[in-house]
Amino acid sequence: MALPTTIPTTYGPWFISLLLELGLFGIGTFQTWCYYYCSLGDGIDIKIWVFIVMFFETLQVAFFSMSSYVRFVERFGTVQEDLLWSDSLQLLANYLSAFVVQMYFASSVYYLTRQRHRLYNASTPVFIAIAMLSVISVGAGIAQTVVSYRLRSFAKLADTKAITTLQTAGSLGCNLAITLYLCFYFQKHKNELRPHRLINMLMINAVVRGVPASVCSVLTMSLFLVAPGTFYFFLGLAPSSKIYMNSMLLTLNMREAMRSKVDLHMYNSNIGPISEIEFVAPPDSTTASDDITRDKAASR
Repeated sequence: MALPTTIPTTYGPWFISLLLELGLFGIGTFQTWCYYYCSLGDGIDIKIWVFIVMFFETLQVAFFSMSSYVRFVERFGTVQEDLLWSDSLQLLANYLSAFVVQMYFASSVYYLTRQRHRLYNASTPVFIAIAMLSVISVGAGIAQTVVSYRLRSFAKLADTKAITTLQTAGSLGCNLAITLYLCFYFQKHKNELRPHRLINMLMINAVVRGVPASVCSVLTMSLFLVAPGTFYFFLGLAPSSKIYMNSMLLTLNMREAMRSKVDLHMYNSNIGPISEIEFVAPPDSTTASDDITRDKAASR
């Protein structure tokens, strides 16, 4: 049963969501600056990933702020049931940004866990499953954006219940798949990958990355189903893409700190830091045999 349409049940959650996402956007903007300033050695592909995410997040904040200005200033004190065009566009930017981050993590999982010189390995079906869940999520999000724009009323958003459930379920499944597979992979190969302290840090980082985004998906779906006709579900939906953005940037910006801890661990273990380890290819067997033959001939 829908709750009565009042300012506390509509503009109250909307205003809180706006404050949350503006705060997270500020943190994400600072992290983006840190990334471009400190990660000059990264390839252009990673920098493009970060730029695209920041572009969509900036659009989302701009459209959400525009819609909020209309509701809180131009229509102050009254609850309007109509959905503005900026409402639909900010939803679209939200879903596209989350999709880009999910695909970034999916590709990172694939390249991290794949076996060398093999096109198909254990990580391939996992990558395909994660990519499919991500596509389902963004596809349902685009469909929800189109349907919501045609409805032109947030009081009718209950008609998009099936699409919203599919979108949040796809997003939740994608987050859980990435997090669980990374934890499973690191735990399975813990004895092969050293040091263990680094592996524990990577597992914790995977959980920290996945849990907040998963909580947002569950919160969005639960509030949308329990309290239709209100904006309570915005408490999970609005900050979700910002959490995706910050988790991606946090992972990128933590790499140098992890490398430093690994170097310190090796230094304390009398192994020497990674920067001082030199990897030399083994000598070619043909070259080695030729050298032996020449040595024998010289001795004669």
